Amino acid sequence: MEDKKNHVFTAIEINASPAEVWSVLTDWDQLKVWSSSFIGISTEKMIKGEKFISYFRNPLTGGVMELEHVCSDYEEGSMFGWSGDIIAKAQDHHIYSVEPTQNGTTLFKQEDGLHGPHSRLLNFLAEHQMMAMYKKFNQELKERVEALFPKNQAQHYDNQ
Repeated sequence: MEDKKNHVFTAIEINASPAEVWSVLTDWDQLKVWSSSFIGISTEKMIKGEKFISYFRNPLTGGVMELEHVCSDYEEGSMFGWSGDIIAKAQDHHIYSVEPTQNGTTLFKQEDGLHGPHSRLLNFLAEHQMMAMYKKFNQELKERVEALFPKNQAQHYDNQ
């Protein structure tokens, strides 16, 4: 992300492996089942440099928004991202990534930034809404992954 003033960042720790988180995150057909915002893309697999449509629920109307993007970043099993026009010729650059932690969990991160004409003003106006949506998506992803791949939360030892 080039300009930190136009940058939104969120992260959440998920009690699952990066592969498990990745499998849920990139199961495009199932997004609409558990995500209240990001509900799919028009391709089966993202390929860097190729165009696709992403589908989001409009938080104001409940309808579906279709946004054209270009896959700007892709590393199988660890990250994907896109760029595309949002409003007033501002470019969106959004990255989703998964990273293993030292304690065997996964850190899921979202980064987003607006660039171009009026991007600072648009980012200022949208930052609170974007941050709330991203945190909610992160929590929904965590709940979905941990429900599909339950881990033993506590070790139980028999002292007899």
